[in-house]
Amino acid sequence: MKYIIRAIKYFFYFAFLTTALITVLVLIGAVEGNIEAIFEGGYTALWKMAAFFGVVAAVYPSLAFIKRDIPAKGEFQSMKEFVKEYMTDHRYELESETESVLTFRVRGIAGKLAKMYEDRITVTSALGGIQIDGLRKDVIRLATGLDARLNSAEDQQED
Repeated sequence: MKYIIRAIKYFFYFAFLTTALITVLVLIGAVEGNIEAIFEGGYTALWKMAAFFGVVAAVYPSLAFIKRDIPAKGEFQSMKEFVKEYMTDHRYELESETESVLTFRVRGIAGKLAKMYEDRITVTSALGGIQIDGLRKDVIRLATGLDARLNSAEDQQED
């Protein structure tokens, strides 16, 4: 269900951005205000664009959201405070916490809007470490940093 909601949201997001861009072009006088002059084929082109946005929106969520495993020694409970501190330092706030799951959201309305409110990062206890789930760009950035910090902290404890 989450996938379908994301696909619909992205469809409307793409349509809104295109409408906003065309509106700006009309307002500054770069193009005529007639749909027949803006697009070859006129209104038929709008259906083709809608179909294209539909295909892209249907595929995009599968490419944009990932899960990443981070190997770490120790129990999840002992890593929780470290993960919370790391996420807070990176502009995330704790949304919810259970025994094996931490959920974070971006702080600030601008960050949420830029990510279309798809800003949730979930950190879950996994066998041999933790698993991060969310937007690809954010997950890769956060997982790389957490991996480096968790494993360097473990290496220092072993010495």
